[in-house]
Amino acid sequence: MQQAAVRPRLDSLTGLRFFAAFAVFALHALSFGQHSWGVDVFTAGTTGVSFFFVVSGFVMSWTARSDDTSWAFYRRRFARIYPAYVVTWLLSVAMMVLDGRRPSLMDLLPLTLLQSWAPSEVVFWATNAVFWTLSCEAFFYLAFPVLHRCVRGWTVRSALIGIAVLVVVIEVAASVSVAVGGGPTAHWLVTVFPVTRLLEFVIGMLLGVMAVRGARRSPPMWLAVALTVGGFLAANHVPAGFRDVAVTIVPFTVLVWAAAQGDIHGRPSVLRRRLLVNLGAWSFAFYLVHTLVMRAGFETLDRLGWEKATLAGAPLFLATSGVLLAAIVAAWLLHTVVEVPLERRLRPRRADRGTSKASPADGAGAGQDAVAPGQETGPQAHREGPAA
Repeated sequence: MQQAAVRPRLDSLTGLRFFAAFAVFALHALSFGQHSWGVDVFTAGTTGVSFFFVVSGFVMSWTARSDDTSWAFYRRRFARIYPAYVVTWLLSVAMMVLDGRRPSLMDLLPLTLLQSWAPSEVVFWATNAVFWTLSCEAFFYLAFPVLHRCVRGWTVRSALIGIAVLVVVIEVAASVSVAVGGGPTAHWLVTVFPVTRLLEFVIGMLLGVMAVRGARRSPPMWLAVALTVGGFLAANHVPAGFRDVAVTIVPFTVLVWAAAQGDIHGRPSVLRRRLLVNLGAWSFAFYLVHTLVMRAGFETLDRLGWEKATLAGAPLFLATSGVLLAAIVAAWLLHTVVEVPLERRLRPRRADRGTSKASPADGAGAGQDAVAPGQETGPQAHREGPAA
């Protein structure tokens, strides 16, 4: 297997992460004010999570190496994800108390990262509605060493067939969801259930296997972007069962592949500019805190006489832009004060990583991990190996 230390950085995927996080932000912003066109553009903002899942699988395969143990892999994932997650959980509970609500035992469940396994909105949206995705990611991390052992030896042709099969399964699941009339249980099964969402992650893994195997043919980046924008806009106008994953899974797969191939070949890309790479590196923190900042910001405007329910036009645009800027600043603080220092403190030293050739890992060195919610790929990442 190609050694991870010689693989190029994949900063374009880092830059794309910010756009995925922004799509989620824009969706949640629709809850405030009177939007004349936003509903037609950003209702499909939840597809940003699907993009994160595909990229996560890709980069974990791309940076995997055979001289690492599963235990070291799990420790790095914990160090990378959990500190910022717990701090955001504490902030979420504090905001509940400030709002006059009393936290319940249910609000302890997110700390276990098991909430997405229950088909109830009361459970998987407990404490903070964005936390459910981390429950899915935790399952992906748990499964990755076993899954990677199964697919790392696949040929490019086998990986392509696997991707095609998984896409068909995703489309069938969406079709069944719509055929049964939707509803809360169908929504959970298609959108929240970790086993279902694992399909996107494995698609990303198989893309990574193809890249490691040396596959280099790719559509031009402009075509991948056009396909993605078209898929995203189309996802706003389909039944709910198709919206979150089914319409955009192929465009996202093409986009991830094209962006990665551009970096592998060293092609110039605006996505690798420092600003976008930094924003992408902060995107996990941004994802965690944006709803808290959004709620605090619009409630402050309420107290100042700008009623959030009636905001429209230019005032709404200015208010939303201000909240976006505040969320980026809060994300930078969380990333700088919590994510980076605590990851360095908690992650295993290189000497502790082990030498088992049977257990794959997500890469070597500090920060050299996947780029789903909870991973870094910015300038401070991948000091000993490829960035992603």
